[in-house]
Amino acid sequence: MPDWSDLRFLLEVARSGTLAAAARKLDVDDTTVGRRLTTLERDFGARLVTRTPDGFVLTDAGDAVRAAAEEMERAFLRGEQQAMGADRRPAGLVRVATTEMLAEMVVVPALAGLRRRQPNVRVDLLTGTARLDIARREADVALRYVRPEGGDLVVRRAGAVGYAIYASKAYLADHGRPPPDRRFAGHDLVDFDSAALGWRRGGLGGEPVREARFVLRSNSAMALIAAVRQGLGIGPLPCCLADPDRSLVRVPDGGPVDRVQVWIVVHPDVHQTSKVRAVLDAIEARMSEIAGVLEA
Repeated sequence: MPDWSDLRFLLEVARSGTLAAAARKLDVDDTTVGRRLTTLERDFGARLVTRTPDGFVLTDAGDAVRAAAEEMERAFLRGEQQAMGADRRPAGLVRVATTEMLAEMVVVPALAGLRRRQPNVRVDLLTGTARLDIARREADVALRYVRPEGGDLVVRRAGAVGYAIYASKAYLADHGRPPPDRRFAGHDLVDFDSAALGWRRGGLGGEPVREARFVLRSNSAMALIAAVRQGLGIGPLPCCLADPDRSLVRVPDGGPVDRVQVWIVVHPDVHQTSKVRAVLDAIEARMSEIAGVLEA
C-alpha cells in the first residue's frame, strides 16, 4: 500500500510539471522527488509519469492514482480542519494541582466563571503541597509557591501572597506578647514545613528564633490557621485570611509582610490547547482580580 507521503510527491509533480518546481514546493531536493516517484511506480507496478519537452505529464495509470490521491488529500484536510475546529471549542478534562488555600481563593472561583462560559471543560482539582510531576503529566497545570528548576516546562509568575506572623488573642493573654528583641524566646511556635513555601528552617517566617519551641509544622496554610486560632502557638499565616479574623493579631503589631511568589506551571505539550488555555486564562484573571487582597 503506497504511503501518503509518497503520493504527495506525485500530486506536486502533476501540479507543477517539473521535478524542480515540485521540490521547491515540498522543500526537498530534485533527487528526493525523483526517488519518491520511482518508489511509487514500483509499488503500483506501472509507469505514472512521462517526461516531455514541456515537463512531466501523467500517464493513464498516473491520472488514476492522482484522482485517488486528491481524494485522500481532501479527507486529510477535512480531518485537520475538524480537529482545529474542535480545539477552538474548549472541551475535555484539565488536571490542576495547587494548595488548599489557592484552590479555595483562586482556582474554584475562577472555574465557577469558566463553567458559565465553557461548560464542556471539566477539571480535576488536586490539592496539597506535594509537587505533582508536570513533566510526567501527573497534572496539566500547577499553581505553586516554588518555581521549578530545570525541565522543559512553561513557567510564569502569577502573583504573590502576603504572609505575616500572627497569634491568637487568647494565646497572648496566657503567654504574653513576645518583645521584639527576644525573637520569640519562651514561646510556642507553629510553622510551615520547609518544602511548602521554601521557608527556612531554624527561623519563623525567615526570622531567626532563639529559645522557642516549634510545636507543629505543617504543609497546609489552613491547618496552621486552625492551630493559631486554637492557641497552639505563634506562626506565619496568609494575611488575606488572618487579617479579617478578629481573634488573631499580628506579632508584633503591624509586623512586616513577606510576599511569597506564586507560579503557574504548564506542560509544553498542552500549553496551547484550547481547554488548557481556557483554564489558564480564568486562573490568571482571578489572580489579577484579587491581587490586592492576596498581597496585602
